[in-house]
Amino acid sequence: MKKSLYILFSLFLTLVACQEREEASEYDNWQERNAHYLDSIADAARQGNGWTMFKSYNMGDEMDLNGDNNHYIYVKKLENGSGTEHPLFNDSVRVHYTGHLIPSASYPDGFCFDKSFKGNTLNTATDVPSIFGVNSVVKGFSTALMHMVEGDRWRVVIPYYLGYGSNGSTTSGIPAYSTLVFEIHLARIYHYQKDTNTKWY
Repeated sequence: MKKSLYILFSLFLTLVACQEREEASEYDNWQERNAHYLDSIADAARQGNGWTMFKSYNMGDEMDLNGDNNHYIYVKKLENGSGTEHPLFNDSVRVHYTGHLIPSASYPDGFCFDKSFKGNTLNTATDVPSIFGVNSVVKGFSTALMHMVEGDRWRVVIPYYLGYGSNGSTTSGIPAYSTLVFEIHLARIYHYQKDTNTKWY
């Protein structure tokens, strides 16, 4: 009996140790891997290979293509909207979105840390877009929104510096130094102190 308990306990310890090793390896060299991923997207944007770059709203207006990669967001335009106005910093918006980390061993498409809909796929007929203030999200997300028009659908790559920084977000499962990859569909803009009815239907 004692021998059986010892074997079971040993197996349990082995399983725990293996699990801890797997979790540790998931984010090994995470800062370096994220920097490499961001640099590859930034290079593509500078060469005009399907990506556009926008300087963060809090970094001034001048565009320096040789500036620090962490001061820009990187955008691939998936669908052009028909809107004519951009939301301002104090406006509110309705948005469908998904947020992923960069690809890793367990998540080849990147761990999905947040999304605006409940199912596995977005159903625009039934899923109601999330509503929030442009100024209530991370700087990179705010920057993207302020360059979009209603109907735009973009893939947006946000460096850690304009995301959750060197601390990450334990509540969202985002490690420190994480590059964020969002798909954002701007559904509606509500102008500050003007559009008081924010109902979707």
